Amino acid sequence: MNAVFQSLLRICGALALVLFGLLAFVVAMTTMPGSSHRGPLPAMSAQERELSVRLRRHVTAIASTEHNRRHYEALEAASAYIESELAASGFVVRREEFSVAGKVVRNLEVTIPSPSAPGRSAVVIGAHYDSAQGSPGANDNGTGAAAVLELAKSLKAGAETARSDVILVLYTNEEPPYFRTSQMGSVVHAKGLVSRGMTVKAMLSLETMGYFSDEPDSQKYPWPLNQFYPSQGDFIGFVATTADWRLVRRVVQSFRAQAAFPSEGVAAPRFVPGVDFSDHAAYLDEGIPALMVTDTAPYRYPYYHTAQDTPDKVDFDKLARVVSGLNAVVRDLVEGD
Repeated sequence: MNAVFQSLLRICGALALVLFGLLAFVVAMTTMPGSSHRGPLPAMSAQERELSVRLRRHVTAIASTEHNRRHYEALEAASAYIESELAASGFVVRREEFSVAGKVVRNLEVTIPSPSAPGRSAVVIGAHYDSAQGSPGANDNGTGAAAVLELAKSLKAGAETARSDVILVLYTNEEPPYFRTSQMGSVVHAKGLVSRGMTVKAMLSLETMGYFSDEPDSQKYPWPLNQFYPSQGDFIGFVATTADWRLVRRVVQSFRAQAAFPSEGVAAPRFVPGVDFSDHAAYLDEGIPALMVTDTAPYRYPYYHTAQDTPDKVDFDKLARVVSGLNAVVRDLVEGD
């Protein structure tokens, strides 16, 4: 009996160590540097108010009607609007065209070269501009596309100290039936960067970023993340896999230092549902550090992938605050090592 009791003690001890290790791992992956903003938001600056107006204009132009390969004319109109806006900001737009089911579709890419070391390395900022079937896609992902347009303009105006290029890209074919296939726009782009020998320091996917709620239980999570995060969907999320925990901590720390807006970050295993549900997955598959910036989409947004995902559902003032914070984050990334 004594031997049996000792065996049970050893088993219990081993289980306790495993549970403690798992708890320590989860805490490490969910605890971010700095402090998330709490309480009322400060008054918007004049620049943020103007940014809010421009973001509304972009989302309305890109995502007031369903636009994807099945609605090809609308997809082409969204592409033409994006290209014209980038050209108006002084960019030469690179079209990355490919054929899908007899239709030519395209990613749209611009580059802000580093003055000191052009072509040596890059930070990629990307968002898809196609919508899901049956949805106009205002939040998913007109908001991300609009954010890329505005970041391109603002980053171009202050690139003097950048030590890396900034590549800004608008993708097509993120939504089903192309998600996780070779015809997904970001897969085409990520593989193209690798084939060109580009060193990518980080990739940020801007995905569904414009819906916020202060209501209790407005935010959902896959288990076990619901044990560690707030129940109000009032924050912007930074989501990475465990392999890129250093990147997400760096990005969250930068955002919190420079943006008075609620934020949360996580580095979770890739098998957790939602962790890789965007264009950053294509870069992860190529071994490139990447994360997603999101309002958490289906875990918060009640109109996700529905006909009700229209521009009136987007909080453009809060989106403007997020984009302003991301501008500072990208500058930190390209100015650092």
